[in-house]
Amino acid sequence: MKKLETGVICLLAISMLTGCSSSGELIKSYSNTALNTKSLIIHTDTDDNHDFFAKDLVVFPKSSTVNPAKSDEDAAETTEEETKAADETETDEADETDETKSADETEESLSENDSDREETGIDAKTGLLAGMDSLSDVYAKDIYTRVYPASLTKIMTALITLENANFSDKVTFTEDMVENEYAAKLCGFEVGDELTVEQLFNALLIYSGNDAANALAVHVAGSIEAFTALMNKEAKRLGCVDTNFVNAGGLHDNNHYTSAYDMYLIFNECLKHDEFAETIRHSSYKATYTDAGGETVYATYTTTNQYFLDAYDYPESVRVLGGKTGTTNEAGSCLILYDVDKKENGYISVILGASGSEELYSEMNILLNKIPK
Repeated sequence: MKKLETGVICLLAISMLTGCSSSGELIKSYSNTALNTKSLIIHTDTDDNHDFFAKDLVVFPKSSTVNPAKSDEDAAETTEEETKAADETETDEADETDETKSADETEESLSENDSDREETGIDAKTGLLAGMDSLSDVYAKDIYTRVYPASLTKIMTALITLENANFSDKVTFTEDMVENEYAAKLCGFEVGDELTVEQLFNALLIYSGNDAANALAVHVAGSIEAFTALMNKEAKRLGCVDTNFVNAGGLHDNNHYTSAYDMYLIFNECLKHDEFAETIRHSSYKATYTDAGGETVYATYTTTNQYFLDAYDYPESVRVLGGKTGTTNEAGSCLILYDVDKKENGYISVILGASGSEELYSEMNILLNKIPK
């Protein structure tokens, strides 16, 4: 990555004094947040130049993104293509397993698709691959475009939980934790059930339970509304200017959106917590808790990550150490992963808005194959 030192001060000075250029507006927007100094991908809004205003940045040039980030007004607007009936919002991620082909058919299909699209990139709405240790910008497509995150929302829910609760805390399931949205992914918790934060945390990330998300939100902040305020405050602190959350689980709302770049920032922050990195590595989780009647309940929560269920194979040149899936009708199929190459260099790969499970994992393999060998 080339660091352009000449002209930096001038660019910043002009931006602050005039406030009239598009790049000046963007710098002002980002400078209102507390930016990290590692693994940041900063959008540049000039044709030929980069604007550097923080240290150790990974910079994707404008040419690597088709559309710049939308304005708040644009994001609030909805089209017929973006909105559907509310009762169709959350697609059960557990159905992904039933939709996949046999292992042999899958491997053949992915191989053909990968070779056909390796040069042209991905067809999903947005995708990103960037290094954590090397600070390398590997691949980007529309990474500043606002899209719906579906259950990738839960990585922010996990982050707020890690920052504000203890795993040993006891949580009694209450009425305001119940999720009534049609087709929401549920762990089956009922009013009066008593669990620990650790159990809910695992059910959240591994099984993608919306009731687990609600329970953690109410436990941490007293209400889901107060919890989403914490989510948005943390997003701003991390430098996410294209993100707004209105719930803890990712159920569709026109005003609930993010970008691939912002998901990168949030996921990167989560990986600083050992509890998070360890949890997303598991293919299942067994919990034993007590229901309202004092009876013991034994439950097993299976991952929604199809790589870990051997429904799809990732390239032999990398290892997938964990991640999070998300699916709604409006968001499409989404996936974020923590990957390492053979030298144990870390990467984060993101795809949002794939048309289905097969395309999602096929195109994720395209990204993973771009990791330097």
